[in-house]
Amino acid sequence: MSTRERKSLWRSTTWWIAVAVAARNLNGHRQVRRTLAWADQPGTRAAVAEPMVLHVVIPVLREQQQISAALAWFVPLLRGFPGSTLTLVSTAREEHERRHLAARLTGVTATDLTVERFPQLSNDELTALAEALTSTGEGSLPDAVAAEVLSGFPTTADVITAELALRTASDPMVRHIHYEGDGRKAAQVNAAVEQLATVDAGQEYIAVYDVDSRPNRELLEQTAQFLASKRAQDGELPHVVQQSARFATQGAADSWWERGLCRGAARAQTLWTLRREIPNLRWYAGVARRPNTIRGLPGLAQTVGHGLLVRADVFRAVGGLPTFTVLDDVAFGYRLTLGGIPVESLPFTTTVPAAEHLSELLSQSERWFQSYLDYPKCAARWHAEGHGSRLDHAAALTIGAYRGTAWLLVSPATAACLALSLGPRTRLPVRAAAATALWAATIAPARALAAAEGRPLTARETAVRSAETLAGLLLKSVGPLTALGRWAVTGTQHTVLAPKSNRRTTPSTTTDREFA
Repeated sequence: MSTRERKSLWRSTTWWIAVAVAARNLNGHRQVRRTLAWADQPGTRAAVAEPMVLHVVIPVLREQQQISAALAWFVPLLRGFPGSTLTLVSTAREEHERRHLAARLTGVTATDLTVERFPQLSNDELTALAEALTSTGEGSLPDAVAAEVLSGFPTTADVITAELALRTASDPMVRHIHYEGDGRKAAQVNAAVEQLATVDAGQEYIAVYDVDSRPNRELLEQTAQFLASKRAQDGELPHVVQQSARFATQGAADSWWERGLCRGAARAQTLWTLRREIPNLRWYAGVARRPNTIRGLPGLAQTVGHGLLVRADVFRAVGGLPTFTVLDDVAFGYRLTLGGIPVESLPFTTTVPAAEHLSELLSQSERWFQSYLDYPKCAARWHAEGHGSRLDHAAALTIGAYRGTAWLLVSPATAACLALSLGPRTRLPVRAAAATALWAATIAPARALAAAEGRPLTARETAVRSAETLAGLLLKSVGPLTALGRWAVTGTQHTVLAPKSNRRTTPSTTTDREFA
């Protein structure tokens, strides 16, 4: 390469874009390998387990089909941990939302009764509505008919009541609380904790799970052993423990391309957990345990709302989960950071359900990104309440803005590198940098995940999984961009209907690596 060509390269925007993306992706792959070397390793158990008491709280909304399976899973599981309880929290929002759905259904035609348009309805409800529409002999659904059909289905609260009636009435382990307010998941959890009687709040944990979460006995035993090691090390139980998750689909979509796309998106989200979530939590916990190590805010904890264990006294001391934001989990991490409360990342992961359809995937990512748009609201609220200095909030907002921007740029950056790699006029150094960026984001981590699970991939399997992951990355920023556009027009607002991320009606898998 001549001197003129080198100077031209250094002035090239495409060169710097490719190099910047390659550097970030290579560092991300390094973090993936570090996390895989640390998490889910055999032979790292403590000699003595902590007698762990878990108060599992599961907020439910429009999840009738999941109740029986959840009870069948959690009740036997928690019997192995004396003093533990299970609380299912239904909500009056379900009745309000049902009335709103009936109004939205007024005037729809048979072709409108689809999962994509009404993801809040179950397959049985959609079928019943279609049959009712046919029986009316009209071209569109009347309001009274829609309301009558929906009212014929039991609410989640009805299903819980019926299920518990079949169990021993004196069983103190399982509770059902019906939240009468109009809040969402955070308000449901807070309502359950308010009515929870603890023997020793400093030794018991509030454990927040989704109704389709399936933590197995091994995971909880490993958690108990982790708590024992932390007590021996620090002299007390950890304040907060995050059970990080990998994401998996069950291939529910009808078309092959949609199944592959959702698998790729789930794998991309798993890689985010391994390269960003867990390393950030480990860094934050290390600094928060040594408050004099650095000046100012010790990073920014980013908690996740499934598999979140909070010591009962800590939960109450910080005022529970935030209810003034669209989502509560990321905002809760913000509040913990202001209090300098460490969040320990459990060195074992579990697997949770991922979105099965494109529409669910986009609405889910749009909803998740709302958390970043709510950071200014968190800063204003908690600074007014005297939590954290102006400098602390400025630092938190800067970190949040960086993370949100990085998410927004994933798809454009991936698309740019793909175009540069395939472009016939791309110069060789730029092409090499772009190809390296794609390799570090798709091929290398797909192979690393499989190798960590003891299942090396063939060349064909590598190509398929890499292509799926690439598709997931190309789609990753669509939801956030939609959320940003909506925020620019209307701001971050609670919608009338609380969206559900997936409509799974079959029991979740109990095998953590089955769908990796």
